[in-house]
Amino acid sequence: MGEKGKLPRQMCLVFCVVLTLALCWRWQRIFYLMCADYILSDMPAHVRLALGHSDYGLASWLIRLLWGTLGEKRGQTALSLLLTVNQLLGIGTLWLLLRRMFPRLEGEYAYLAALLAHLCGPWILPGQTGMYLGVYNGNVLHNMTLLFSRTPIPLALLCFFSLWDSRRGQLRLSDWLGLMLWLLLSTLFKPSFLGAFAPAVFCMLVWDFVKSRARGFKNELLIGLAFIPALLALLWSTSALYAEDFAGTQSGVALRTWTLAGLLAALVMYLRSLLLPIWSHAVQGVRERAQRGHLAILWGVLGVAILEALTLTETGFRANDGNYEWGSLALYTSVFGTAITLLFLQLKETDWKQRPKRVKAIVGLTLLLGHLIVGVYCLSRPGHAGYDWFYF
Repeated sequence: MGEKGKLPRQMCLVFCVVLTLALCWRWQRIFYLMCADYILSDMPAHVRLALGHSDYGLASWLIRLLWGTLGEKRGQTALSLLLTVNQLLGIGTLWLLLRRMFPRLEGEYAYLAALLAHLCGPWILPGQTGMYLGVYNGNVLHNMTLLFSRTPIPLALLCFFSLWDSRRGQLRLSDWLGLMLWLLLSTLFKPSFLGAFAPAVFCMLVWDFVKSRARGFKNELLIGLAFIPALLALLWSTSALYAEDFAGTQSGVALRTWTLAGLLAALVMYLRSLLLPIWSHAVQGVRERAQRGHLAILWGVLGVAILEALTLTETGFRANDGNYEWGSLALYTSVFGTAITLLFLQLKETDWKQRPKRVKAIVGLTLLLGHLIVGVYCLSRPGHAGYDWFYF
């Protein structure tokens, strides 16, 4: 790229640095207020359970390490800093995924797409004005375990895409080990993503087995075996949860029931939360066949996760936790990252003199702006009005 494109890229880089610093500062303040129980979150409950050795997973191990080493006050500060670093790592892992999926987009803009994906919130539509709690929102800052689990997911997807593309040839050991490691790490923090990813991949492997008439059985089996450690971790966490007695009740799984109005409201909730991804993936053409396949896989896993959230629920003391929503919310930043990247590629290649292309670009920008406005507003509210979280 010549001098003509150098200045915009430099300006993009400066903007990314400034926005990253601003978000890190705000994230750390919010996380600290949550850790100190000034605003509503699940962090104090996780701390109590972890210190009482009644919780499970890597997050509980981190809490016991921080509190045991630093004490309560410094432990709260350290945990807020650790969560902020985790957000930065999540931006980095998403950036790697976007760079591999869309090599035509320069690194600065891919980073900006990953950064903005961690800021987007749901659009506000008539009749549904909720912004945060009880809403399908990717900025689930109150849920510590989901934030930790979401960071390795782009790397797991990256490794899986590589394995899937190579299933007719030679699988790379590094991709296989990477998929196994990143899936296991994500599951040890929160198993919700695996609960959607594993069924989706199983269906893909069965379909490919039938389609290829068993010619790719060896590689399909190897890809499936990479899920075993994470599945064992899922079984362990599930048995620990559902065997646990809490206030005289036990948790379980049941089918979810809906009224027609409630189901329509839920579908509108998903729609307003995914307006830009739906628009970008439907309107923006993808040239490379591999990219189309990767995006189809991403949306397939998201569809399975949303279907699980619509059809399954927990019972007992976990009945109101909405845990089946976390599988799709774990993918929220990855879905938005690809959508914003597609929008950037569209803007890069748009001939503004042609009205149809100009209109498509403006609609995409408008949708992105709406998601960002709500995301910024969500970040501006915690800690205000007496350290109380907000409901609308």
